[in-house]
Amino acid sequence: MLLWNWEVEPVRFSKISALVCAGALSVGAVPAQADEFTDVVNEALLAYEEGDIEGAKEELDYAVTLLADMKSETLREFLPEALDGWTRTEGDTDGAGMGMAMFGGGNVVAAEYTGNGENLTITLVANSPMVSSLGAMITGMASMGGGKPIRIQRVTFAQNDEELQGIVDDRVLVTVSGDASLETKKAYLETMDLRGLRDF
Repeated sequence: MLLWNWEVEPVRFSKISALVCAGALSVGAVPAQADEFTDVVNEALLAYEEGDIEGAKEELDYAVTLLADMKSETLREFLPEALDGWTRTEGDTDGAGMGMAMFGGGNVVAAEYTGNGENLTITLVANSPMVSSLGAMITGMASMGGGKPIRIQRVTFAQNDEELQGIVDDRVLVTVSGDASLETKKAYLETMDLRGLRDF
């Protein structure tokens, strides 16, 4: 979780809260979340006015968490629908989110797909400092494995065992894993709006 630095002059608190509010406008939050967000920021301001700096800090920390959740919901829209004859369920990314916090934060969403006796999981990781550093590593894995890189919508994917991994615009990591065939994994990737992910 992002922690705030409180070794600042009190007069700057209003500027910090204003920046947090501005962030909410940039993530396209749904109304219910936006209401909760503004309520939390107002509670932070109230706590600050009452001299409860620790309470204000906790409220703003929670406000940042809400912003991250809103951003993740936007990212989730890029996960594809199930192919004909397949079913989709939302993946559990709670543990992954905690792991991301250790590497500077980020957004993680996933969906699981089953059909024709096969299964696969698509995971998207964005806004993480570690993503851009993985580009060379993924290319290296493809070379060591002797496999030919796969190009889909101008994104290069490397195959490592049962995984396909590619990075969109050095910012979004796309991983397809599971026992489904390579052709099925490619079919799912081809239905995704990978170009749209560049603007996420």
